[in-house]
Amino acid sequence: MPSSSLRATARSQHLLDLLAQLPDPRKRRGRRHSLAGLLAVGIAAVTAGSRSFAAIGQWAADAGADVLAGLGAVRGPAEESTFRRAFALISAEVLDQVIGAWLHTRATQADGRLVIAVDGKAVRGARNREGKAPHLRAVP
Repeated sequence: MPSSSLRATARSQHLLDLLAQLPDPRKRRGRRHSLAGLLAVGIAAVTAGSRSFAAIGQWAADAGADVLAGLGAVRGPAEESTFRRAFALISAEVLDQVIGAWLHTRATQADGRLVIAVDGKAVRGARNREGKAPHLRAVP
């Protein structure tokens, strides 16, 4: 999958649509979750700070049904082991190309540099047991 053709395709598509074009290397039997949904939830969880498959599974379990549905996980949260198996089967190079192509379409030129705007906020008044406030991030 050449990155130049990916960039051209990415211009008119959402990340979930691009992820849906990846071939699913999993066996057909026993598939409960779509590959695109698993990858999108994993990407969102890592963007939100998850650093392990266990943390991705926990993030998915804590996310609401609306959040998961928006990420293509219409059948609810997957288990940590499901994320682990799905990401192990996907080519890291191809996934990198897809995400890179999509991010490239969100970038603009500023002072000769290619930049992506990221907005983040700490949720006021909401703290977990460790006293940390959740953070929200957005890439327009």
